[in-house]
Amino acid sequence: MKKVFTLLFIAFMVQISFAQEDNVETKDDMTTIFTKENFRFTGGYLAPDFKVGDVHEDISMLVGIKLGFTFNDKFSIGLAGYNLVNNSNFYAGPELASINMGYGGLSVEYSMFSNKIIHFTIPVVVGAGSITLYEDNDNDNLYNFNYFDEIESTTALVVEPGVNIEVNLFKILRVDLGASYRLVSGTDLVNLTDEHLTDLSFNATLKFGIF
Repeated sequence: MKKVFTLLFIAFMVQISFAQEDNVETKDDMTTIFTKENFRFTGGYLAPDFKVGDVHEDISMLVGIKLGFTFNDKFSIGLAGYNLVNNSNFYAGPELASINMGYGGLSVEYSMFSNKIIHFTIPVVVGAGSITLYEDNDNDNLYNFNYFDEIESTTALVVEPGVNIEVNLFKILRVDLGASYRLVSGTDLVNLTDEHLTDLSFNATLKFGIF
């Protein structure tokens, strides 16, 4: 848990340090982190997002979507959600089990030199997740009603900082390629630990919007 909050604090402070560069002085010479200029609305986007990384030591794909509103052409805030689309199978005791996992929450992102064709972004997702283990009988009988019997389930805290290379293809389309680290904490499962669900992911994102 300490590692999660430490990484979250570092990521937040990095974004704050960039935001400070754009501070302006008011009439009484008071400087602030957040000003009207820093939060000038400049666009928004809808972005399908694809992640490939390990879930319980199996290469897995998570598919999601991000909705973001951009301020000052640099800082974005919105929502993001992801779901595991291929089950990671393993033996939970004598039973073959499949993992179903989804998570989502607040998405913030800082873009450096966003008007350049190629630039960098620093995204962070902070939210909650749901992890469920199902009994997988590996049976082709469609009338086997035990096929999706639940073994156990839990909720968890998920924090996912990352870094991307972003390319401006068109004025309404950008492509991100990068990596993120999915930190899962607070699970309450007998057959899985936080470490089984925490790992590096490689990401590809298509951003459609007004930039």
